[in-house]
Amino acid sequence: MPSVLIVGGGLVGLTAALCLEHQGVDYVLVERNTEPTVLPRSRGMHTRAVEIFRQLGVEDAVQAASASALKMGRFGGARTGRSIAASEALDLSHVLATGAMVGADESPSAFCFCPQVLLEPVLRVLAEQRGGDVRFGTELAGFTQDADRVTATLKDRATGRSSTLDAHYLLAADGAGSPVRTALGITSTTRPATHHYLNLYFRADLTELVRDRTFSQCEINGPEVSGLFLAKNNTDEWSFHLAYDPERESPADYPDDRCLALLRTAIGADDPGLHIELLARGAWDTGTAVADAYRRGRVLLAGDAAHRHAPWGGFGANTGIADVHNLAWKLAAVLRGQSPDTLLDTYEPERRPRGLLVAEQAWLRTDFLARYAIRTPHNADALDRQRGTGEIMTRYRYASAAVHGAPAGDSVDVLAGQSGTRVPHLWLDRDGARLSTLDLCGPGFALLTGGDGAAGAAWARAAEALPVAVHPIVAGKPGSEPGAGVLYDTEGAWCDVVGLSPKGAVLVRPDGFVAARSDEGLTPDSLEGIWHSVIGR
Repeated sequence: MPSVLIVGGGLVGLTAALCLEHQGVDYVLVERNTEPTVLPRSRGMHTRAVEIFRQLGVEDAVQAASASALKMGRFGGARTGRSIAASEALDLSHVLATGAMVGADESPSAFCFCPQVLLEPVLRVLAEQRGGDVRFGTELAGFTQDADRVTATLKDRATGRSSTLDAHYLLAADGAGSPVRTALGITSTTRPATHHYLNLYFRADLTELVRDRTFSQCEINGPEVSGLFLAKNNTDEWSFHLAYDPERESPADYPDDRCLALLRTAIGADDPGLHIELLARGAWDTGTAVADAYRRGRVLLAGDAAHRHAPWGGFGANTGIADVHNLAWKLAAVLRGQSPDTLLDTYEPERRPRGLLVAEQAWLRTDFLARYAIRTPHNADALDRQRGTGEIMTRYRYASAAVHGAPAGDSVDVLAGQSGTRVPHLWLDRDGARLSTLDLCGPGFALLTGGDGAAGAAWARAAEALPVAVHPIVAGKPGSEPGAGVLYDTEGAWCDVVGLSPKGAVLVRPDGFVAARSDEGLTPDSLEGIWHSVIGR
């Protein structure tokens, strides 16, 4: 019987598969569609998501997919006007200077423009190459659960044949409409929609029109049509989110010929021979919903199944990736018998507050100018309540039973090894190769110690009986210590970054979050007890 059944083969489900494989957990992934939808959705991977891909060993593949995305221009520009042709660029110098849009925290990775329609096939291939049981064209028709397992009824959509599959746990990454969440009767905390859109994905060669006016988003506010263009490659593939009033119309009132005419108006091109090919369409709104429970027995929710909101800020898929990264090591610990099942109860208190926050922060970016931190009397309140992307996606702080002694708190100003935060990044040298402190984390626990020899030996002895890898970080230049494999902190900055002496240490969870510090009760004598506490034993 497989350990985990993943329902949903989108970005979050596929990342879950790679996270579980990284932890040595077997799984079956089922996805009702035979191929990913071509309708553009998420386009940007925030730095924290790319860090997770780095840990999984797929960062290079993700960046390679990103390199094929934009054919002209760069990601990040914004324009507004009655049409693309008549649009004017927003002055984003204040945003770009601070890195507020994509985050400016120290990291071995970087923001990556990679539309979901390009990224999902890459992740699917990687999961399959690594031996994953990935079944596209297979639908979850129903499931039951008891104290020992989940029993799922699966339907092959090509043949119509049904089969049953038992798994220890079910991870629902089946989207905003989540049949799994619905079947469990889990309610949601909601906010009603303020805007309704038709997402029109189309092909039209606008290379010359946008050559000197490339953009990420272009707001259209003309008298005949309003909405938002999103660039997929800044040449011939685009998405236009056509605004409509649900009190007066429905998506059915927009046949293809009407959509094509509105697209031509919104583009504003003079060329009557411009060919526009409508590739796909879908309706959506800006309402938000965050599940009131992330776990029900042996079933856990992640991604859009747990939190649905508008795409403004690009928080949705990125938060979902962090969801399954948080969950994978806990499932692994439980399935290996290291931890009791109650460790999974820490998933909701750690991740649901993130879902609530990103839903609110996306809503606060509903106004186009507020999205780019341009203040007006209309958006001043929303702008004052916005948080920076780095704070939202990277500088948050967990406070739950899975973090030993972590105080309550939502975020920190600077990542400095505080308990409950992602371990800070610092470049190190090992045998002439550069690696980050983040590269020392996972798939198991890690103990990062200072360079004091006697203290380091004591930490190593204390960890001998535990599944904890010890990494002494030595201040100095390569060769200053005998032996291969020494981690050199060539700038001598580690102790200052984490605020500890060379005798100190931080215990880091498999997901890269600090579980305990030596100035908060962690000692060689207490290490074993604290580790047991963190894993729930």
